[in-house]
Amino acid sequence: MKRKMIGAAAAYMAGLFFASFFTDPVLMIIAGAVIATALLAGRKYDFRAVDHCIMAVFFGAAVLAFNAYTAMRYAPAVEMDGQDGSFRGEVLSVQHYSGDNTSYVLKGSINGIKKAKLSFFANSLEAETGDTIDIGSCTFEKLSKDYLFDSEKYYRSDGIFLEITKASDINILRPSKRSIKAAVNDYREKIIYDFHVALGRDSGDLLAGMVFGEKRGMDHNVKTAVYRCGIGHILAVSGLHVSIAVFILMSLLRLLRVNKYLSFAVMELLLLFLVTMANYPVSAVRAAIMMNFLYAAGLFRRQNDTFNSLAGAVLMICICQPYVVYDEGFILSVAGTFGIGVFAPYMTKNMPDDTALQSFTKKTAVMLCTMLCVFPFSLLYFDETSLISPITNMLVVPLCSVSMTIGLLYALTGGIFDLLFIPKVINEFILRFSDSISRIRFTYFSGSNRAVIYGLLICMIITVLTAAMFRNRKFICGAAAFSAAFLFIASAAVKLGRNSHTVIAVLGKGSNAVVVVSRDNSADIIDISGHYRSADYVRKYLTVNGISHVDYAVLTQKVQSGYVSYGKELEFTDISNWIISGETEIPLKSDNITYYSNDITILENGYDINITDTGITISTDSRKVRFISDSKEHAAASELTVLCGKAAKGEDKAENILDLSENNNFEIVLSDSDSFTIRRL
Repeated sequence: MKRKMIGAAAAYMAGLFFASFFTDPVLMIIAGAVIATALLAGRKYDFRAVDHCIMAVFFGAAVLAFNAYTAMRYAPAVEMDGQDGSFRGEVLSVQHYSGDNTSYVLKGSINGIKKAKLSFFANSLEAETGDTIDIGSCTFEKLSKDYLFDSEKYYRSDGIFLEITKASDINILRPSKRSIKAAVNDYREKIIYDFHVALGRDSGDLLAGMVFGEKRGMDHNVKTAVYRCGIGHILAVSGLHVSIAVFILMSLLRLLRVNKYLSFAVMELLLLFLVTMANYPVSAVRAAIMMNFLYAAGLFRRQNDTFNSLAGAVLMICICQPYVVYDEGFILSVAGTFGIGVFAPYMTKNMPDDTALQSFTKKTAVMLCTMLCVFPFSLLYFDETSLISPITNMLVVPLCSVSMTIGLLYALTGGIFDLLFIPKVINEFILRFSDSISRIRFTYFSGSNRAVIYGLLICMIITVLTAAMFRNRKFICGAAAFSAAFLFIASAAVKLGRNSHTVIAVLGKGSNAVVVVSRDNSADIIDISGHYRSADYVRKYLTVNGISHVDYAVLTQKVQSGYVSYGKELEFTDISNWIISGETEIPLKSDNITYYSNDITILENGYDINITDTGITISTDSRKVRFISDSKEHAAASELTVLCGKAAKGEDKAENILDLSENNNFEIVLSDSDSFTIRRL
């Protein structure tokens, strides 16, 4: 039975991946390799014909379910792209931003006919979870992709494919009675407010992340530090959170000698409450299902293990939600659980742990095995990943568990169990420790080349195939070591090739632009438009490409707000010199600031940058790129001319002119062989 469950889950998930990535040749190859691995493993473990039939049936059912979901849910929704109409729906979730802006997820009907879940961003309407928003007139648009945030990818797994724009005639309808979900949401917000009062902003945000997986209000520098430290998983409600809560509950019920069937029912209520408070993240749902399998096995006297429970949870979630394969949290949760619950116990089974040194070595090996399972997906989904997580998880996660346990008890008792002064001390230490660690360059890894990441995934499949075919720990270690060597050698080769060229990145949205020129592990920033989001784009670009040092940061517009914004967004980046346009003094004085009036030239190794009132010229020995921001100077003035600001409204569309009103977020690579290439980011 165990073999059938695991085989069915693996086949169903492989079918969803195959159907979802059918158009991508590389991912098709990976999916095919996974199927081949399953078949070879089946032969190795003497799978019978009925086992292969079950796997084939579940694989085919997954492909059918995915395509049916696409035809019935996705296709009708995206047909409305660009069309006008009306919408009426219930507020499922609310996310508040600065400037009185709010993002809503609504579930209702388009024009009173088509059922749909939509995203709606607007000035705060003072609508809360459970309210109904009636929009008389609006435009429906397909969720967009942007270098800074891919909303289409973010919402797709939740069945949200459209957003509402140009909305008017909006009415808020409040129910006569608050729903249970709304009451739970209000309770969560109250507890988070208590955390902020007792612990302060950053420590309170960290505790809210530990208890509820709530990261919306957390400062991005705090999140960066926590993730670089390798303990970012504590900010997602998953197995650790659920296990602690259930352990406390079941220990109390055993102490009170409560009947095991009643205890199971009380546990179900607790799990439902936890998942609801966390707003139903798939990692929490997965953990809750696995906890049910664990306790139900003991209740009905059945055998159970982590691999079987994980397979059952994956199968149930995938059947209910075919697009869950797009969910980063789901993939990382499954990979992490497999690593710590299946792979690590197998690899460390024969390791002694009698002495303190042996115990430490074994725990390190467990954490390393877990990291190996998560690492490829972390690189695929995020800009960077921690290299020291095996060590920091042993040192810091126990402290996090204490803090999280006290926070959970506070939330479950409505504040009666109040020991929040303990998490305050612990969290402040964790924040200081994470901040110090995150500033050490070798503690994290940045990877932006998709070919390298896909190659790493193929290496991972080879490792899995090695494990399935030989069941030899030495061979598995060898395959894992080969994968790690491939990653670092390939990444070093890509970085070496990149550093040998001058790369000009044009970032921003529309005609608002900031230029980042990089070569030899360093960069210069020239903010052309002074847009308030420019620093966000630069931070992401530097993070993705592993650039931690900036020689010159040049601000040409709105210099006061720009200096503050860049100082905050680039907290982990070393900026040697600031060059400020005009004579307006910035709020915070510094010794490395230079002011200029009309023009200035920056001489770097391999290129020069000339900045004037009308534009920017970046020159190498063989090439020249000109950025024009003044509409009066609109003719092509170099081999490649980029129009931005007012100049982007011109009509000259020669082949060597790029208009930022139509395109943005791309790189211009200037080679030493008198040529250049342009690639999208």
